[in-house]
Amino acid sequence: MPLFYSSVVPLDSTAHRAHVIAPSQAPFAFASGSHLIPAVVDEFAAASREIPIVFAPVGNRFASVFLCGLKPGSNLFVDADGRWNGTYLPAYLRRYPFMLGERDGAEPVVCVDPSYEGFRAGAEGAYLFDGEGKASPTLSAMIRLITDFALSARRTEDLCGTLKDLGLLKSVTIDVQGPTGPSASIHGLSIVDEKKLAELPDDAFLSLRRNGFLGPLHAHLFSIGATQSLSQKLRALDAVAAQAAA
Repeated sequence: MPLFYSSVVPLDSTAHRAHVIAPSQAPFAFASGSHLIPAVVDEFAAASREIPIVFAPVGNRFASVFLCGLKPGSNLFVDADGRWNGTYLPAYLRRYPFMLGERDGAEPVVCVDPSYEGFRAGAEGAYLFDGEGKASPTLSAMIRLITDFALSARRTEDLCGTLKDLGLLKSVTIDVQGPTGPSASIHGLSIVDEKKLAELPDDAFLSLRRNGFLGPLHAHLFSIGATQSLSQKLRALDAVAAQAAA
């Protein structure tokens, strides 16, 4: 199952006619234990001022991710009430509990995680279908989001594969300062090597430009400076812990 999804079933206009997406008091509590959140190229620029964008190894390939915490099990962007405390909300979180399911030889299908507590029948919330079984405005907006996300995810896979093939990724250790010195370090992630990027042969560099990858790469490199936002959030947590202990 993809991250956060317990199960996935096709959304059905008959079986789910009475279902709604109900508001939650803790809408992003499900992401509180994930320090890495998938990121797609079309959101690199929008998120780069606030959330570091790095590359994580996945088997023999790489995936782009938002660095939201400094250790597994801790997401500094989700507060104690399960709310997102940042300005930019990753598309991967906005789409949950829906996703686009791929089928061999057939059109993709809209799917949902039925275990999501806000997906229920007979409750207050936004209906997914009207009385005739047609998509409601809420569902139509979600279909646009998950469709755009799926297309962007393919471009992101192409970008990550290209970076690996060109040898442009380098492993780094990210240190974040606490109130009195180094407070946390995270290892095993990679960023683009600016020196190698600048030294690329002309044909390889032009290929990056033709594929629309230069903008996302610059946004990624700019985002590394956003580790300061993690530092600020870490300091705030340290202050709260200190007050609780006093």
